[in-house]
Amino acid sequence: MKILVISQYYYPEPFKVHEICEELVKRGNEVTVITGRPNYPEGNLIKGDPMYQNLNGVEVIRTNIILRRHNFLSLIFNYLSYPILAKKEIKKLDKEYDVVFVYQLSPVLMIKSALYYKKIFDKKVYVYCLDLWPESLKAIKLSEGNPIYRIMLKISNNIYEKCDFISVTSPAFLEYLENVNKINKDKLNVIYQHGEKIFLDVKPYEKQDKLNITFAGNIGKVQDFDCLVRAVAQIPNSYYSKLKITIIGSGSYEVEFKQDVKKKQLDSVFDFIGRKKVEELIPYYNDTSLFLLSLEKNSNIGKTIPSKLQTYLSAGRGIIGSIDGTAAKIISDAKAGITCNAGDYKALSKIIIELLNDENKLEEYAINSRKYFINNFTIEKYIDEISNKMEELV
Repeated sequence: MKILVISQYYYPEPFKVHEICEELVKRGNEVTVITGRPNYPEGNLIKGDPMYQNLNGVEVIRTNIILRRHNFLSLIFNYLSYPILAKKEIKKLDKEYDVVFVYQLSPVLMIKSALYYKKIFDKKVYVYCLDLWPESLKAIKLSEGNPIYRIMLKISNNIYEKCDFISVTSPAFLEYLENVNKINKDKLNVIYQHGEKIFLDVKPYEKQDKLNITFAGNIGKVQDFDCLVRAVAQIPNSYYSKLKITIIGSGSYEVEFKQDVKKKQLDSVFDFIGRKKVEELIPYYNDTSLFLLSLEKNSNIGKTIPSKLQTYLSAGRGIIGSIDGTAAKIISDAKAGITCNAGDYKALSKIIIELLNDENKLEEYAINSRKYFINNFTIEKYIDEISNKMEELV
């Protein structure tokens, strides 16, 4: 197949779309991606990538989108600029594609570029939805009663309705698209995200000098670090010499998170590493006792399955989490760790204390994690499913 991929984000930005595209190429498909200049998550241009290049067999076309920068106005222009500029690149294309695949993160507006191609060439648009809209607006404190939210609801419903098929990352997303966006369930299914195979190189679990709990990913409000800090503050000081919490990543909530840690005098426990490339994470994961997974409560976003869950499982470590929904069920089904309800800092504190007193379960969790990943979340399984759906649409 000749596949046109629409995604505002692409390598070196920290999303899995480039792995998907490269695997599709390995299977004999011809893949072209229309994306933006890399600038996520810090908002500054990540230099070194030309506007046109062949990257591991994938033809990559970068649009000159407005960078996210560090303010709300720039973010809005960033969101608006991509579909406009992607449309211009579509007009320049010198070949016709069999299907359009959209790797839909925020904003939903990126799908408009795919719908433009559909209108011109009468090709099917297949969306893999990773961010719900307008639900994602709640992360920036826009309520359902806000006029902007209501406008975006109408726009989102219209965009999703014009797509030919939408796969989502979790059952909670399925329910949202049916009930809020009013999309016919016959146009929807669930395909879980894959995890990175590179983390199969993480060495088997070994007991550390300290219980080293690692979080790796975006540091945003929805990750609910307030719950983590409050949980650690509940732990008696006598345990602090045996506890280490490693935070790898960056994001909009990073400064506030660090201030909260300092205010509660927990500097000796927390170790902020900063953002690292995927290939740089293995040494940190080798020294990890188990991973942390958390999302805020009372939100459809909080019921999703963070992609880091698959990553954690592939790295072969146990997982503790303050998280609801399918993610908690997967951890339970895999026998890969312990969870409590999202936002329940007292319960999370008890889990950490329990493991500080008895680390014997950690090796069992580690073995179960990797086994579950291999059986359920490899990229081969993911590509099998999306390829089948594309062929059906073609």
